[in-house]
This record gives sequence, C-alpha cells and structure tokens, in this order.
Amino acid sequence: MARLARPAAALALLLPLASPAPAALAASPRADLFAGYSYRKSGDQGLNGWDAALGASLSRWIGAEADVSGHYGRQSGTDLSRLSFMAGPRFVYRTGGLAVFAHYLAGGVRSRASIGVLGVDIAETSTDFGMAAGGGADVRVSERWALRAQGDYVVVRAQGATEKDPRVAVGLVFRLTRN
Repeated sequence: MARLARPAAALALLLPLASPAPAALAASPRADLFAGYSYRKSGDQGLNGWDAALGASLSRWIGAEADVSGHYGRQSGTDLSRLSFMAGPRFVYRTGGLAVFAHYLAGGVRSRASIGVLGVDIAETSTDFGMAAGGGADVRVSERWALRAQGDYVVVRAQGATEKDPRVAVGLVFRLTRN
C-alpha cells in the first residue's frame, strides 16, 4: 500500500500547480456520479472490476457518499467475486479545477467462490461487514465532467478473520452543478 500512497500524494500536490482555473469555479457541485475501472487485492488474488459512487454535497467541505463496486477473478479453477455496498461521509478540499477528498465508508461485502464439477456449479456465498478508508482527486475537464483517481484500504470481517487489502479506481465523474 505504501507504494501506491507515495505516487498518489505526489500527484495530489502537483495537480493544483497545473490547474489554471480560477478559484471562483471551485464551487461544490450539488451531487456527482462516478463510474470507472477498479482493481482490488483479495488476499493473494488480484481482482478486476468496476466502481460506482454517488456523492451529495452537504456543504462546501462535507458530503455523503454511497459506493458500490464489483470485482472478479479466477484462481486455481475457482471463480471469485466480491460485491461491496458501502456509504459514509466524504470530506473535500476544492481549489480551481481540483477537488481532493477523503472518505470513510462502511457497509456490506458479498463474497462468492464457485467451481464447476461435471456440469454442476458448487458455490459458497457470504455477506460480511466491510469498510473502506481512503481518498482521491477529481480533476475538472469541463463544468459537468471530471476525471477521478482514488485509492482505499478495504477491511472485511469474515468468518472470524479480518482481511485488509488495497483497492484503486479510475474513471469519469458527472457533476450536477448548482444553478
């Protein structure tokens, strides 16, 4: 995780210098919708998938976020999937065309492992408590659109054990601006 944190911190520090947009355009949107590619570790297995989030501004600095993500992979003939559904507060600092945020999300994680044997699908599914803490940056490309990069530290409490793994996502943000 430390390898991911250093480049992300450097990017967050350098992006304001590259953004010539005036501070007047840094107003918070009413809401935003994010969708993009996501990569998540699950133990030793790397899972590819998607991430979608809906954020609502409560003030210029504080908002609420609902996040849903799906990650999929295959290991030793076993199909693996993780569906996360979480919500929580988001804290945002806006300057020019850049919004840097931190969030803490909690909710559920549905895990499924399945294998096909002689045409029969054998699967084990569980839904457990999960939480994610992290943040990212949105770089505005127009009044309504932005690019987002984010990273989280995901914790899942399953069957008496605690899994702690990184998740990263990149994609597009559609902003519902204030009139």
